[in-house]
Amino acid sequence: MFIPTLNKKKKVAVSTMIGYILLITFAIVIAGVVYQWLKTYVPKEGLACPDGVSIYVSDYNYKDATNELNLILKNNGQFSVGGIYIYYSNSSSQEIAPKDLSPWIIPKNKYLNPGVRFGTLAIDKDNPNLFEPGGEDEVLIFDISSLTDKKIYAVEITPIRWQEEKNKIPLVSCANAKTKKILDLEVSQGGEPESEPIPNA
Repeated sequence: MFIPTLNKKKKVAVSTMIGYILLITFAIVIAGVVYQWLKTYVPKEGLACPDGVSIYVSDYNYKDATNELNLILKNNGQFSVGGIYIYYSNSSSQEIAPKDLSPWIIPKNKYLNPGVRFGTLAIDKDNPNLFEPGGEDEVLIFDISSLTDKKIYAVEITPIRWQEEKNKIPLVSCANAKTKKILDLEVSQGGEPESEPIPNA
């Protein structure tokens, strides 16, 4: 009895087709693995600060004798704030303040590196944002005697908040709520009489 068999040409064609199928399958698998791996390198969309966050420098006071700069902040927004990023410029030509003022905050336990937090006690996980809307003014004191710049033209502050997400409380920058205050302040070498005290709010 004769049993038909594939000739050599047909065998080669089938082998070639199987090879292409395996190659395509292998390429698809590799592409899927690479895609999943690359996804881990794509930054996820960060937490957004809620609309309605707003604080600003309402007044300031500089003490020549001690080289202390006091900034009075008001919260006129709708949300509590945990702290600020604060930068200063030493010239009116600088549109963006480039220098960090937060390392000179006193007391030092307010320093976040970078940034300044409100309150001096340990951060309360249940209520980390202590500067409430309509509450008492927040007074920040900076010892600027060690500044290499002898002028502070303006300060820029950006509110920051601790916001809970997935049982964690990361720090969020409210860049859309940044404000600027012109001081045009000459920093002395000390020894001068103190200026008038900060008026009560």
